[in-house]
Amino acid sequence: MRESRERHILYICLILALVPVLLFRDFTSSNELRYLSIADEALRNHVFFAFTNHGEPFVDKPPLYLWIVMLCRWLTGGHYMTLLGLFSLVPAIIIARVIDRWTVHDMDGVGRSMARLMLITSGIFFVSAVTIRMDMLMSLFIVLALYEFWMMQSGEPGTARCRWRFPIYIFLAMFTKGPLGLIIPLAVTAAYLAVSGRLNRFFRYWSWRTWSVLIVLVAAWLTAVYAEGGAGFLREFVENQLVDRTFDATRHVQPFYYYLLTIWYILAPWSLLIIGINLASLRHSVVKSGIQTFFLTASFAIFVVLSCVGSKMQIYMLPAVPFMVYSAAMFTPRYHGSKWIRTSIAIPALMILLALPVLIWAASRFPSIDYLNNGLFYAAATVLSLSGGNVLYHLYNKAQPENLAQIIRRMAGGIGLAVFVAAWALPAASSDLGYGKLCEEAMKVSDTTHIGSVHAWRLDHAANMDAYLGKQITAEDDRSVPQLAGKGAPFILLTRKEDAKSLNAKDVHVVGAFAVVVCNQK
Repeated sequence: MRESRERHILYICLILALVPVLLFRDFTSSNELRYLSIADEALRNHVFFAFTNHGEPFVDKPPLYLWIVMLCRWLTGGHYMTLLGLFSLVPAIIIARVIDRWTVHDMDGVGRSMARLMLITSGIFFVSAVTIRMDMLMSLFIVLALYEFWMMQSGEPGTARCRWRFPIYIFLAMFTKGPLGLIIPLAVTAAYLAVSGRLNRFFRYWSWRTWSVLIVLVAAWLTAVYAEGGAGFLREFVENQLVDRTFDATRHVQPFYYYLLTIWYILAPWSLLIIGINLASLRHSVVKSGIQTFFLTASFAIFVVLSCVGSKMQIYMLPAVPFMVYSAAMFTPRYHGSKWIRTSIAIPALMILLALPVLIWAASRFPSIDYLNNGLFYAAATVLSLSGGNVLYHLYNKAQPENLAQIIRRMAGGIGLAVFVAAWALPAASSDLGYGKLCEEAMKVSDTTHIGSVHAWRLDHAANMDAYLGKQITAEDDRSVPQLAGKGAPFILLTRKEDAKSLNAKDVHVVGAFAVVVCNQK
């Protein structure tokens, strides 16, 4: 009962820490705003499989997450960060709950409590819980699929149902993100069976039933794509998903060792602890139980597979994080009290201790970034610094030594509280970090001046601002702006604050780092 109450309190604290971020932050100008624009265009064109982005075929993503964005838009009449963010935050909590339930017979309450805290505060997992992307949802389906596989190979009750749920979860992962939804479960299960000496049972789990369900569902999906978009769209979609993104990447191209360099902040602040313990467990051959073997195998298999895939980003490593964290937590008692454990905590604690001095330096070094001087950011940095100092004190206080779980609780609590405090300062920074305030000001200026033509200059992904403006926006280049300004019909130009100065316009409305310029007004 006590453990259940502690778990629920943790999830409530996670929600309290992250919901203010969803309430106050703006959509990012790249991916998030693009998803909104694509969803609006799909609703206007009444399409559900053959998506377009400003008339151009969009073959980069499967439809499930875009359906969610479309549904929210249709139900509410607008795009709301808090609502869309729930489709990342809730899957994050479910992942933590599934992994926790999975390990209930193999870890004590203290170990699972420590693992939960490390999981939800690890860098990429924490950030992805409030990011409008499909990665957390795909990770949930992958975790569920692997859980069903574990239940099947363990001979647990309900195996017949597991044999159907296993391929359905895999398909949902594919339907959310693409081929990685199939490749990752396939690689993990094959690697585990090979390591445990049971590779000959591979087709017991990847049976005719599994492949039949996958083939039927994928065939229905591609048939719908063909029906809406035609043969050309279908061919481009399949080539993009299977060739461009998986093997011969044309976007996010990185060397094979990319994740060796980025894993340190993907798992921050627990990187040294997690990686060190997992590697030590292999070196010292302390892996005993089947679930220890599975979680460790899953961690390395996903890492290797993603390193071999052509397209690489830090967030792609998200499905591996739960297994890496819980695998390390399982082996922690073996190394309890070692100098390495203390060092792996002390180094990130020292970095957190420097949060306030670094913010003071950054604010003085970059005075043009106004929001750095916001008092709430200073308060959040102070919380981090105090948290780091507190961890270091208790880590090396020989008079009153604390166990690792208590130390982790202190650091994780400081991180969560700092995020909660900093989130309330996001309205002051939103005009610099996104296009929401800029477009809001543009609509006000348009209503006041009765000028309907809106253009953008030197703004990345400017065309996707139609999700805010409700109409198309024309992106201009450096050659066309001088030709338009000073003659012709009046128009509203959205650009960066420093670029607006070169236009010598009389009516300029500064919005953070951007500006709304009224050109050719008579």
